[in-house]
Amino acid sequence: MTDAPYFDPALLRPALQAVEPYVPGRPLEDIRRELGDIEVVKLASNEGPLPPFPAAIDAIAAAARDQNLYPDPGAWALRDALADLHGIDPAAIAVGNGVDSLIKILCMALLDPGDELAMCWPSFISHRQGTMMQGATWVPAPLRADGAYDLDALLAAVTPATKMAVVVSPNNPTGGVVDAGDLAAFLDVLPGHVLPVLDEAYFEYLPAGAHDGVAMLRGGRPVVVMRTFSKAYGLAGMRVGWMAGPPDLISALTPVRNAFDVNALAQAAAVASLADAAEHLPPRMEMARTERARMDAGLRVLGLDPLPSQANFLFMEVGVDRARALDAALTARGVIVRPAGAFGAPGALRITVGTPDQTDRLLAAMAEALAEVA
Repeated sequence: MTDAPYFDPALLRPALQAVEPYVPGRPLEDIRRELGDIEVVKLASNEGPLPPFPAAIDAIAAAARDQNLYPDPGAWALRDALADLHGIDPAAIAVGNGVDSLIKILCMALLDPGDELAMCWPSFISHRQGTMMQGATWVPAPLRADGAYDLDALLAAVTPATKMAVVVSPNNPTGGVVDAGDLAAFLDVLPGHVLPVLDEAYFEYLPAGAHDGVAMLRGGRPVVVMRTFSKAYGLAGMRVGWMAGPPDLISALTPVRNAFDVNALAQAAAVASLADAAEHLPPRMEMARTERARMDAGLRVLGLDPLPSQANFLFMEVGVDRARALDAALTARGVIVRPAGAFGAPGALRITVGTPDQTDRLLAAMAEALAEVA
């Protein structure tokens, strides 16, 4: 065996040396190789627990016949469908290979060394990664005690160098939500040189009357809003995210986005999902709310204290050593949860809300795990 070819790390951009890679939840295949032939319940990545909507499955099968052709680089059928649904201009919409790719595109377009992005922490790591990849400065502010963004603290973190202020609500990994009125008041006083970015990846799980970034944009506020088909629509494997914002900004992103960022199967599935949503989305959201409440109650009976959540997951601080031990004990029982260290909370666990059977498995395994690590 010959030695591996040498690469001089000095060729890398210095900014990349400080960027921590994203650590995803462990895939099922990895767990099965480790544990053998047991039924694994994955509650680590906030995926929807049910398959795509029936129309989406049919659309994927139909689109498969044309995979010798490149997808529509403008994703116009999807953008038109989103525009019709939300009452905005298709030119105000960009789609990407998940919200993560849109975050990186926005950072590439706006941030230079010396610029700043302000956000609360712990929160979704991709915003921090995108900032640091550009050599810009990430400025964290604290969350509120309930896990929601502290908008006063975020405003205090804004400086003349701030280009973007990010609000993730419901916040990932904590599930906390900012009040709609408080968000509007924050936007009213945010300096004009700062672009507000509302990460609403879990928007569909919000109760009626909660904040709606797209409605704010439609009402004339110059905000950027990010949402996804990966959670509520059950299309995590397809990787479809979308972003709405001022049309001039969306157009300006063209040079930094990949021309064929969203594949044809994913575009077809997303369009079909929107058409099928009226029938299939409400019962899924009702199941998520029911199982979230049942999981929360069951974990409290076991002595744990999850934060209040309006998303499809729960977050709880248990201590660094206990988080590691519980994660290992649950994994050994075929239940995969997410240690929250990658999100800036090394003493916490985040657990996705699943089906009723998955809730049963989680609570039974957690009871055994707590007894084991006590």
